[in-house]
Amino acid sequence: MRVTTLTTQDAEAILNWPAYPSEFAELDYALRKHGWLHQFPESRINHRFGAWEDDILIGFAVLNRTAEREAEFYIALRPNRVGLGFGETLAQRVLAKGFDDLSLEKIYLRVRTWHTRAIRLYEKIGFKKIKEIESEIDGQKVRVLVMLKQNPA
Repeated sequence: MRVTTLTTQDAEAILNWPAYPSEFAELDYALRKHGWLHQFPESRINHRFGAWEDDILIGFAVLNRTAEREAEFYIALRPNRVGLGFGETLAQRVLAKGFDDLSLEKIYLRVRTWHTRAIRLYEKIGFKKIKEIESEIDGQKVRVLVMLKQNPA
């Protein structure tokens, strides 16, 4: 997998990805017009990355700086690439860029409490559960876990 800075053209292509299957339907908003790429345009505080496999854009991730040395992490895969191990590779590479290239000390994420597959992945790559909260996502109140990974250096 090749991970590069996500271009505007790449972001436009993601808007045309097919919908997630019904088990992940609540997550589909992240790929759409007012989703994460709209919420976090490339800037000095938002760092966007694309994941490529055989010249096909298969995923993206965002590090949104919330403080000088802290960021929140977002990740999404092309629907037909979910469950194949690409998420772990993309997450590890983007987190390494955050800690090594961006000098972050802490990276947070929020994940829906029902999304046990993602929670297992995040724990596997070193995130720790901090707290469970109610959050508004795409106009709906949902229960989420806040998780944290600190710079291992």
